[in-house]
Amino acid sequence: MLTRRRLGLAAAGLTFLPLSRAAGYTPGRGLEVAKYDRPGEGLVNSFLLIGPRSVVIIDGQRTLVEARQVVALARGLDLPVEAIFLSHEHPDHCGGLKAITDAFPEAPLLASEPTRDWLARNGAGMMAFMRSIFGDRAPDSVPMPTRVLRPNERITLAGTEFTVDQLGPCEASEGMTMLYSEADSLLVAADLFGNRATPWLLDGTTRGWISELEKAAPKYQGVRTALPGHGAAAPAGVLIAEQLAYLREFHALVRAEMQGGVVPDAGKARIRAAVMARHPGAPRVAPQPNLIELNVDAVAKELSGG
Repeated sequence: MLTRRRLGLAAAGLTFLPLSRAAGYTPGRGLEVAKYDRPGEGLVNSFLLIGPRSVVIIDGQRTLVEARQVVALARGLDLPVEAIFLSHEHPDHCGGLKAITDAFPEAPLLASEPTRDWLARNGAGMMAFMRSIFGDRAPDSVPMPTRVLRPNERITLAGTEFTVDQLGPCEASEGMTMLYSEADSLLVAADLFGNRATPWLLDGTTRGWISELEKAAPKYQGVRTALPGHGAAAPAGVLIAEQLAYLREFHALVRAEMQGGVVPDAGKARIRAAVMARHPGAPRVAPQPNLIELNVDAVAKELSGG
């Protein structure tokens, strides 16, 4: 239903997502989901899980500028922020997180143990790097999680029960954490997959990523709404299949051009042309204009065992 609140927030840049309810759903007691994204190159999503009595913020954007937009939109809901959930430790998801935790200091910051431990070891260095790029748009530090989520734990957020799914290393993350609501056929998918976005492959973990996608496919094939870290919401089975196809295709392109474990510049140019032809208009998840070429170098090194 289009309420005045929803119309106002939609005009401010918050997109409400339709959910297909499971059998037995009781109207008026369920969940609403809204998305805020940084569009264009370097696109990244934050989501608001909106229940009858509270709201939960999913991920913290790349810089303080975008994160403050998320804060303003959450405040516009006139509901208490029950919790803040960090799906994984990548800087585009937690670079602006301090603006959100400062705005809602009573809300616990939820994350997995691997994410917490990675931030404890590397958070200061990551934020120093972010400040070297973004200046004052990045904070001096990243907040530490205050509540650890365990694999297969059941947790109620915004009035809806979710199951925590902790994935192994994939998409260059040590602690990818997803939330699944069977009642709403809803998967908070983090960066297990994107939707028509050029991915970051520089960490050389595409084989592990493919393995995690293959394990997730039968489990989440029927989920009707998946919330990716980058791009639009869509059925989980579709997005898993598309991400697998992209990674396998990229492997094949790199193998075909490799010479002595590296890809020459001419081969990189052919790979770029092939990727852009097969995935026209797919924005980059990171701002580097040569992301495809950097991905080629990383995947060539990974495939050659370097």
